[in-house]
Amino acid sequence: MKPILEVRDLHVSFDTHEGEVQAVRGVSFDLYEGETLAIVGESGSGKTVTVQSLLGLIARPPGRIKGGSIRYRGREITDLQERELDQIRGAEIGYVFQDPMTSLNPTMTIGRQIGEVLVKHRKMSKGKALRHAVNLLRSVGIPNPSARIRHYPHQLSGGMRQRVMIAMALAASPKVLIADEPTTALDVTIQAQILDLIKDLKEQMGMSMILITHDLGVVAEVADRVIVMYGGKVVESGDVEDVFNRCRHPYTKGLLASMPRMDRLKEEKLEPIPGNPPDLLSPPKGCPFVERCQYAMRICNEWMPDVTVRSETHQLSCWLEHPMAPPVKEAVGGGMSR
Repeated sequence: MKPILEVRDLHVSFDTHEGEVQAVRGVSFDLYEGETLAIVGESGSGKTVTVQSLLGLIARPPGRIKGGSIRYRGREITDLQERELDQIRGAEIGYVFQDPMTSLNPTMTIGRQIGEVLVKHRKMSKGKALRHAVNLLRSVGIPNPSARIRHYPHQLSGGMRQRVMIAMALAASPKVLIADEPTTALDVTIQAQILDLIKDLKEQMGMSMILITHDLGVVAEVADRVIVMYGGKVVESGDVEDVFNRCRHPYTKGLLASMPRMDRLKEEKLEPIPGNPPDLLSPPKGCPFVERCQYAMRICNEWMPDVTVRSETHQLSCWLEHPMAPPVKEAVGGGMSR
């Protein structure tokens, strides 16, 4: 099956007063039709910068794509002019931003903001766009949508604002939906409702989806495949079973160990990952996780490990996978020990 989206060796940097921040350093992945791909990692790992680069949403300057290829349906889009890229944004690829309060325009009504998408990408008249906006609000579960279209963002709850963002992203019936931490700052009940809504709409519309999150519980519920990012790089990738039950990279294992679980014994404590993420002004020459890894070897400081392919779906970059690495055995609870 040919992927709908192909990203190869993507490098993205930001030029600051302190120097060049190398936010994304050689990221590659594919997205296939109908699947949900989750990108996970701590804040600052490069998740959001990666997906915003796909649509030219990073500010230029200070941001710039230093190298790599992004192909949508076989078409290279990194060198498109702004007008050409505008034909893909919203119409072909929808984006649900992380914070709906700052992403929605506080000076415009909800109906007008959704209507702008319909006028631009579906060539509707303003009147027809407003009527269709009512249907979109109804489809994302907002009660009394005929009245809500006249409201401003500050008049809606956090969950309702997120539903409006989803309605806007889906207004032009895109083929790909990018959801950037869509449940951040929402309470648990509303999070579950938003996730169920996104899953249902994705299936109804036959879309592909990229989900950005740091919540592994969300990943387990909605994703087909998972990419784990750290220090601007992909350190492990695989399907959900690979990452949750057969993960090999110490960082992935650290994320899982720090996640609350219903099957965890009461006396078991969460295990935070010690240390801090790398400084991407001067990133490590070798593995980005080297300073926080209890299994780090001399070579980890000097060279980035090659990709080890463990199966058709599962691969990672870690020197522990090298045949000459010292043996590491599984410990009780899914950890590793020497």
